[in-house]
Amino acid sequence: MSTTEQPLRLAVVDDHPIVRTGFAAIADQWPRGNVVVQAEDGVDYERQCAEVGHIHIALIDICMPRRDGYETLAWMARHQPRTKPMVLTLDPSPPVVRRALQAGALAVLPKTAGAQDVLRALDHVHIAGFHYNDIVSRELRRAVMDSPAPLPPGDLWNLLTKREREFLLLYTDPRVKNIDEVAERMGVAYETAETHRKNTVAKLKAHSKAEMVRLVLLNGWGRK
Repeated sequence: MSTTEQPLRLAVVDDHPIVRTGFAAIADQWPRGNVVVQAEDGVDYERQCAEVGHIHIALIDICMPRRDGYETLAWMARHQPRTKPMVLTLDPSPPVVRRALQAGALAVLPKTAGAQDVLRALDHVHIAGFHYNDIVSRELRRAVMDSPAPLPPGDLWNLLTKREREFLLLYTDPRVKNIDEVAERMGVAYETAETHRKNTVAKLKAHSKAEMVRLVLLNGWGRK
């Protein structure tokens, strides 16, 4: 991180104090940011965010009281659309990984992940907007294989305008860092790019970036 770049603000949300402080200590090793919120569940996270303001990346446990990880992801999608969520779980089974991705998680990490795995995931989520590891890649492959058949060419694609297609291909390109870069490449304001994102979500019924990636891969959209 350059001396002129402000550190990113991170949050760790987990109901086990030892686990929470452990992941916070790892996240604080990341040179691009530091932890400003440690919350015991989604309700506590919402309360603290009201005091500290915007969070760039949040590491969220799945199993928590009052408001669990899935509910917290849903709350974030409504109230913090620019915050990038990463999920932590003791149970990285296919149903858990699938539900987390569908809820908007940009990374899913087992709680057994080492420090370097966590730091690598933070880098990927910050720079590319998504982190692929073995459990996520397996779930995306399974989603493709379990699909009854490729969608008829053009079926959903034709629902999108030319600019929405351009947005979708840029947004799901791992070389494009984030929606700000999408806007820059399209030559539009951030707000316009966000409108394209919302329209694309509504038309494709794909409520997470992972779902958009799956649709692009499954249908071969954008292939020459």
